[in-house]
Amino acid sequence: MKNTFKNRNKRNFKLSSCRGFIWKKKEINELFTNNLIKKFRLNQLTANIFSTRGISEEKYENFVKPKIKNLLPNPSIIKDLDKSTDVIFSSILKKKKVGIIGDYDVDGISSTALLCKFFDFLDHPYEIYIPSRTKEGYGPNTNALLELSNKNCELIMTLDCGTTATESINYIVDRGMQVIVVDHHQQADDIPKCLIINPNRIDDTSGLKNLAAVGVTFLLLVSINRKLNETNLGPKNKKINLLNYLDLVALGTICDVVPLDLLNRTFVKQGLKILNEMKNVGLKSLCSYLNLSIPIDEYHVGFVIGPKINASGRIGNALRGVDLLLSKNSTKAEIISDELNNLNLRRQKIESNVENQALGMINDKDKIICVSGVNWHPGVLGIVASKLTERFLKPSIVISKNTNLCFGSARSIGDFNIGEFISKAFSDGILEGGGGHQMAGGLQIKSENITLFQKYVNSKNHNIILNKIKEFDEFIEISILNMNFYNSIKILSPFGRNNPKPKFCLKNCFVKFPKLVGNNHVSCFLSDIYGNIIKAIAFKAHDNELGQNLFENNGKLLVIICSLNKNVWEGREEIQLIIEDLIIS
Repeated sequence: MKNTFKNRNKRNFKLSSCRGFIWKKKEINELFTNNLIKKFRLNQLTANIFSTRGISEEKYENFVKPKIKNLLPNPSIIKDLDKSTDVIFSSILKKKKVGIIGDYDVDGISSTALLCKFFDFLDHPYEIYIPSRTKEGYGPNTNALLELSNKNCELIMTLDCGTTATESINYIVDRGMQVIVVDHHQQADDIPKCLIINPNRIDDTSGLKNLAAVGVTFLLLVSINRKLNETNLGPKNKKINLLNYLDLVALGTICDVVPLDLLNRTFVKQGLKILNEMKNVGLKSLCSYLNLSIPIDEYHVGFVIGPKINASGRIGNALRGVDLLLSKNSTKAEIISDELNNLNLRRQKIESNVENQALGMINDKDKIICVSGVNWHPGVLGIVASKLTERFLKPSIVISKNTNLCFGSARSIGDFNIGEFISKAFSDGILEGGGGHQMAGGLQIKSENITLFQKYVNSKNHNIILNKIKEFDEFIEISILNMNFYNSIKILSPFGRNNPKPKFCLKNCFVKFPKLVGNNHVSCFLSDIYGNIIKAIAFKAHDNELGQNLFENNGKLLVIICSLNKNVWEGREEIQLIIEDLIIS
């Protein structure tokens, strides 16, 4: 394999694709590569991929075999964490009931379940409150806080929310309630006057900004558990092993799509090991219900398991997602699994209907897509905005119209800061509220102002720079694609944001027997000039340029940009290519 790729590394190929991108090969660091080959006996191709990701000889072991004991930071470096530890520790000793408000997405649900499992182990009283996405919106509201107060909670903790809920939290604090915010979202100008554990606070210097809320929650529990152990005031004759709960940390981290830096990658890698031991009754039941075979990897968590749990918060009651993760009874867990799956099927139908309506409203001349529809379900607005952005390569805003306050979700692309744009529209008086970050945002708007906002969106001279240059990792040939090759690449996993699946360039191949499968996918076979053949699929491609070209160029010589996947069917493993783009030779 070394000789196969050696000469190609120095060539700067640039290929224009059917999707309008320019593909070129990543540059490698030959010093990194050669050292990795010598010390770890990697093949040339795998070493090249490590090189393009900046993984040197010194970083290799921590990347491939990350260990919690080596990489776990001191939780005390996060602002307010030590103070919060003391407050919670005191509450545990005095058996003060804790009210828990979690967000309705997977990160919030897994954070809530993680904290509840910890309290269950200590036999400590708590109440859970998950706000309704449709009726209450994001974050802790005054009614939710008052309800927990009325249930005799003496401390309230918000998970994956609360940093921007200044008015409602200050209200309950002024009434004498202790509040601790555990979050990871960007702060606004004003923050609540309570303890806030959030690495994304402006005044936090921990350097842990990439953590999901569930990761922050885990570090808090590490701190509390250490204090319990140091004081010998925890449960007698038993110690909690927090590592057994890393499956929940992996779940929230993967589904929140946070960057897989070294710590997050460690959480995910170790968490997937725990998940595959099926210690969590609820996750075991859901995997069984979905006919998922071990090993479960980050793909299954992000694209199969996560959406089912997320569906509870999108169009149902997010508390059911928490119930699943906390379940100790397999029969109960099976019932909830069925419930969540049915909710997800409903969500898919609702989403498809909204997307189809939205597609009929789009003006190709607009630099920013801004569409609205009557009573579009708020639980699918973000997904539809993402799909429109992915399809048209434009920032997208999707708004649900009703007679009262309307809600919208936005997604961006390129260098356009959609959160900043929404905040500007709010300050200009067009919106009733809103904000976000570079790539995503949300807004509130009066129904009568939607048309004005749509004009406002495209009246600006937006300078949206879309990076059309994309990079692939290496050239490959069909003849080398076997399980040994797949496993040599798999050592780079878990894949995710900042550590994507390697992309490969497959030259001089023919597309054969393309056909529509599932809702919108195109499957086919790829063959080379020597007769080697392999299965391939292009997801969600039937109605776009990629799918059209696969059908139109059936039997023609093409260049394919792809990644690798492993299919397991009836105990048999096989390699499948995931087609991401193509170039007509």
